[in-house]
Amino acid sequence: MQPIVKQIAGVEEALDLANRAARDVPAYRRLVLARGAADKPLRDLRDLPITSKEYLRRSPLPELLWFGDITATGSWSATSGSTGSPAFFPRDQVALDDATVFYGRILEQNFGIGAESTLVIVCFAMGTWIGGTYTYQTFLALRGKGARVSVTTTGIDVAAALRNLTELGPYYEKVVLAGYPPLIKDLLDQASDDDLAQDIYLLLAGEAIGEGWRDHVLSRIGRPGQPDRVCVMYGTAEAGVMGHETPLTIAVRRAARPGSRLGAAIFGLESTRPPTLVAVDPMRRYVEVEDGYLLFTINSVLPLIRYRINDRGAVFSADRLRDELIECGHSELAAQVDPAAAYVVLSGRTDVATTFYSSNIYPSHLAEAFDATLVTDSVTGRFVVDGMPDESHDPVLRVSVELAAGTDATSSLAQRLRVLCLDSLLAANDEFRALRTEHGERTDPQITLFGYRTGPFAAPQIKHTYVSGGMK
Repeated sequence: MQPIVKQIAGVEEALDLANRAARDVPAYRRLVLARGAADKPLRDLRDLPITSKEYLRRSPLPELLWFGDITATGSWSATSGSTGSPAFFPRDQVALDDATVFYGRILEQNFGIGAESTLVIVCFAMGTWIGGTYTYQTFLALRGKGARVSVTTTGIDVAAALRNLTELGPYYEKVVLAGYPPLIKDLLDQASDDDLAQDIYLLLAGEAIGEGWRDHVLSRIGRPGQPDRVCVMYGTAEAGVMGHETPLTIAVRRAARPGSRLGAAIFGLESTRPPTLVAVDPMRRYVEVEDGYLLFTINSVLPLIRYRINDRGAVFSADRLRDELIECGHSELAAQVDPAAAYVVLSGRTDVATTFYSSNIYPSHLAEAFDATLVTDSVTGRFVVDGMPDESHDPVLRVSVELAAGTDATSSLAQRLRVLCLDSLLAANDEFRALRTEHGERTDPQITLFGYRTGPFAAPQIKHTYVSGGMK
């Protein structure tokens, strides 16, 4: 797909930001001048270099900030390190103001929460990782603007989150559980009927979910058929929230089933599990696509100009999404398109995979198996895939699976998961299909079941790692 520049609002603001960064951010000024740009106003984003973590690593931290002033930083966050060594990123008032806008929209537009008293239980990791402190600070900022929200920060301690839900939740009209999808599923699977009878909403980040997963948790909280109660945010340590699901994007994704005309138009003919679709505010998060990679231009204490996180995807202007929906016979959805938004399809990362017979196996290629109704009550959704050779140096595709609390390991469950994982890989991965044709049963996934919080899942992680051997 060609870069979309002029079709989406925010390009002038992005250009202005790039010009200011070329003047007032020492490291970026050096980069632009080294690429041959004259010391004059930049007029087209496509003429500017793509930046990445490599650009950030080449300069001392202060030189990446406005005027080289590190004291402009209000707080620091670290990446999860899932694709390498953790890196640190600063935040300031601009970042908090942006987050307050995004979270406020989610409360109002997704959850329909207005003046009701609301308890937010933050189940993201607390500490230097962005999820917990960022969410905590943002909800306090919303409270300062008049929202009737109270915040409690349990972090990734499921037992503590359950206590908060049980003991504090009943005093509020609404409860928002904010956290990583596998942890939130743990919490809901272990909650009592009384806990689940509360008016619960789920705010998620850190990884994608399937619509089967969404339906499962909606059933757990007694709200089937209300998909807007579950909102997935797209966020990074570099810039916080980049975009989030809206009632429209959820409805589009649910309508765009594999094999449907809409699914092909929005997600591509090869899509077997619809990627996440989020709305982005282009005035705050300007986004382009080049060579299949998303590029973001974002203002903060450390401005990012055409920054590549290694997420692949596509961008739809409001007009283009509306046209596609009408063309595919979904005029009722087209009428809901926000003309001020851009819409981003998140196809996944290219730097988190395991190798099997030299083929890349991504966690998303297996995720559909764990959303299946046959097993979703029996597993947490956490798994680890490993393609390392065995002692005879033959490739083996191993999948370690964490069972839900109270579930026993059985050979029948392992067999169901083997079939589901195989079907998911065959549907999602062209390379694996070729391997299957060539090597047959030698490509069968080997399933190992582990009790809840045992084996490789014994120590709760800040952000679950789905790959082991053969890391890319």
